[in-house]
Amino acid sequence: MIKTDGMGNNKEYEKKFTPNEKTKKVIAGILASVSGVSGFVVASSIIGYDLFFKRYERPDYRITPGEYCYERIKDRLTRSEFFYKTETSELKGYYYPSAQGKGLVVVVHGIHAGGDDYLPLIEYVVNHGYNVFSYNVTGTYESKGDSTVGMCQSLVDLDGTLTYLKSLPAFKNQPLFLIGHSWGGYAVTSVLELHKDIRACAGIAPMNDGSKIMMETARRYAGELAVAPKPVFDAYQKILFGKYVEYNGVRGINSVDIPVLIAQGKTDKVITYDGHSITAHKAEITNPNVVYYDGYGLQGDHNNIWHSFEAAEYQNKVAEELKALKKAKGKKLTIDEKAAYYRNVDHRLYSEVNEKLLSKIIEMFDKQL
Repeated sequence: MIKTDGMGNNKEYEKKFTPNEKTKKVIAGILASVSGVSGFVVASSIIGYDLFFKRYERPDYRITPGEYCYERIKDRLTRSEFFYKTETSELKGYYYPSAQGKGLVVVVHGIHAGGDDYLPLIEYVVNHGYNVFSYNVTGTYESKGDSTVGMCQSLVDLDGTLTYLKSLPAFKNQPLFLIGHSWGGYAVTSVLELHKDIRACAGIAPMNDGSKIMMETARRYAGELAVAPKPVFDAYQKILFGKYVEYNGVRGINSVDIPVLIAQGKTDKVITYDGHSITAHKAEITNPNVVYYDGYGLQGDHNNIWHSFEAAEYQNKVAEELKALKKAKGKKLTIDEKAAYYRNVDHRLYSEVNEKLLSKIIEMFDKQL
């Protein structure tokens, strides 16, 4: 039974995953005494960690191009929306039914985004016969939570979401498939070790390990100076996430023999091809049913790998036009000036999907029915 404070806030979640300041000071003191790391390093590391994983609200769609807003796509896509509770949070979920209903595809968003940011992808999957369920991770958009907690949170929430869906008669008998991007790509591949009834899985620009990526990134920029806070991050993440810090994409993929597609951009600067990505760990993967898709050129970066070449070109065109407009006015554009420009943007073209990639995913799913 999940305890709430009457406002829908999960007290157990807040106590377990987001310690108050007094608790943090106790943690800091324990860590300092056990590890020998200075109290300053402990405190600053924990504060820095929490600041990075702030809460994310919806963007201002007046100045946000693309069909990443349901209002721009609702005439073509039916959905129902509701809140649901997992063991650790209360999340906002969205269900998109397909006329064919071949199976249920759970789509998991990346960090600094929400479920609606993948509406073009969701529409493609629905139009190819699959029901889709998406949701906002803790601390994102309408979902509860004062923060996004940490990198492992996407895995925590996916585990809870799958358990919830499989408890409902409407969902539990549907063949189950997964698609995740970036943070969500880590979640869908890692969760394979926890849920053995997934038919097939697609990770788009997925990072491999949620518990290690921050230190890997810090070491890239700060070298050996990044070593000092490592024991603090390791201990703090263990307190926040428990068993979930042990899971990663490679482990999940190797724990099953189902088909898995891993798509990675060659010029991705967020999840680097030879660094944080699952593709970089290709030599460690033993599952014989894994296929790889590489993105090149304009489709080689973190987000445009799942967008069409024409969309990538148009996005660059929009950016250049805004830059020229700002230069012509000789000042920073106001929200109203930006909104006036975006009213004439072709939102559908701006967010058009990469059919070459998505058709491979649908073909993989169809073969598992």
